[in-house]
Amino acid sequence: MRREKSVVLPGKVVGRGWFWLSSGVIVAIALVMVAVYAGYPRKKQTITAILSETGYFEVVPPSTFGGPGTINTIEYLSNGRLELHPTCEVDPTLLVNKIQKSRTVDRDLKQSLEKKLDVSAQVTEKLSAVAGMQQVEAVKLKLENANILLISDESLISTRNALLKSECEDAVAQNISSGGVVCQTRSVLEADVVYEIKYSNKISMEEKAKLTSEIAAKLDLDVHEGADDKVSGSQLFFGIRLSPNPIVMKTAAGEVNPCTRK
Repeated sequence: MRREKSVVLPGKVVGRGWFWLSSGVIVAIALVMVAVYAGYPRKKQTITAILSETGYFEVVPPSTFGGPGTINTIEYLSNGRLELHPTCEVDPTLLVNKIQKSRTVDRDLKQSLEKKLDVSAQVTEKLSAVAGMQQVEAVKLKLENANILLISDESLISTRNALLKSECEDAVAQNISSGGVVCQTRSVLEADVVYEIKYSNKISMEEKAKLTSEIAAKLDLDVHEGADDKVSGSQLFFGIRLSPNPIVMKTAAGEVNPCTRK
């Protein structure tokens, strides 16, 4: 009897077959991982990132400074936030009937802002001089009743022309000559601000109340009514959008920088 030859593939063929099979498995796993990643909830965004996506800079801490039409010297921070240094005094009557207020805030933006956002790092940085901050485990921010305040380009020009005289003109020229960026605010995001503070379990009620009062004073806010772990403020500016064109003075020396990041 003649034996039938066993069907045995040559080593090279077998190796090639396993190579393609294993490659297919790897590709399949990679595709599954991509699909899982795409569907997996992203990490919580910071308020800085949320505002940046909509063209606003975060103001830390929120305040009533730098409203629409005002002239400020701008400092861009490496963490994506903005510091405003008021350059000229503005008589409130100058802006009467020029600032428009709208409750129309983008729905996605509104939903993002109304979530409790962890701002522990940035607030702790601002409160580093407050004794007892080691008792604070986390700080969360919630924004309510958000509005947009804005001013038209025409009103920006008329306000600028009215302000750029005598001391204001000198202050602007001085800042530009020193390498500063002087800009006007085009719009702000305004909201009621609430900081919720999570304290260590070891802190006493008296210490908590005292520390909350000190934090409120440092942030220029008030202790939230009926709570010893919250500070809040009403109608504060937390996001700002600048007019893209900087203020230029013939009397100022030095490079003129735009009102946007380089």
